[in-house]
Amino acid sequence: MGKGGGRGGDAKTAVRQRSLSKAGAGAGPAEGPVGGAPPVAKDFPDDERDRPERFTGPEPVLPTKWWHAAHHALALAACVVLHFATSSGANLGGRAGGGFFHSLPLTLWMLWYGDAYTAVLHCALDRPECLKVSILNGAARGFQAHHEFPYASTRGRGLYRMICDTHRIQVITIVSALVFGRWNAMTARVCLMKLAVSAYGGATGHFYAHGGGSSRPAWVKAAQRARLLLHPKHHVGGHHVAPHGKNFGIVNGWSNRALNPFLRHDAPSIDAMLWLWGFLSLFDVAIIERCVAPSEALLSRAWEAGMDFVARSL
Repeated sequence: MGKGGGRGGDAKTAVRQRSLSKAGAGAGPAEGPVGGAPPVAKDFPDDERDRPERFTGPEPVLPTKWWHAAHHALALAACVVLHFATSSGANLGGRAGGGFFHSLPLTLWMLWYGDAYTAVLHCALDRPECLKVSILNGAARGFQAHHEFPYASTRGRGLYRMICDTHRIQVITIVSALVFGRWNAMTARVCLMKLAVSAYGGATGHFYAHGGGSSRPAWVKAAQRARLLLHPKHHVGGHHVAPHGKNFGIVNGWSNRALNPFLRHDAPSIDAMLWLWGFLSLFDVAIIERCVAPSEALLSRAWEAGMDFVARSL
């Protein structure tokens, strides 16, 4: 979620030396500088580019602010408070709340949906048309420059900066939940799970999908092998192959198999993508939290019916 935030083409972030040596002479020089900024060598071979060069470097690495750290601390504190307030030892109206994760079906759904949300956002911001929309220009430049400087715009930015880049979309999610949600424990749970998966999980999954090799922590390697975090082969070998028209999910890739037939580099239309992204951003938490109880009741009845059938069969 959310990359970039300033005018592009003037970043001085170092690019990956290994990538440059791999590209070799085939990469060639970048375009001339924009606004007097020095050119930055391209971070990919020419045959991986699907459109004319537009960027002389990755988006600038803006400094993080104190409110970013405060936001992250409050989000973590909210998760901890929610978990203990709704754990099996607590009581909400005579019924245990299930802690932060509540149930396995809800957790699995949010892991899938959180990845799907990043896919919709990613597919929309990859479109050149977004560069002409002032409110989207910074984020769109971040995503589109990333195709031309994939390593410098992730490993060169750093994980914490990428997490902070999701701040604005997190605020939109929280405000939308407050406006359209029902202001109960499930509203908070779904909102926080979306932040944990789409924002924090998306930044982490995308960061480590772009290398690190032996420097990746053991838990990251294990999570990638288990497909709980985005696997490098799935992302780099899928989305970063021209024309960058598949595998848009950047959390774990769970949604890509279902969404690849529908999300491509040139379809649906940009208007449809922006409407869909806007609708999900405003209403997804409110819709999901209203569907949890009916869905659990349906699953419970299906489980009981299945157990009854097995018992009669025996």
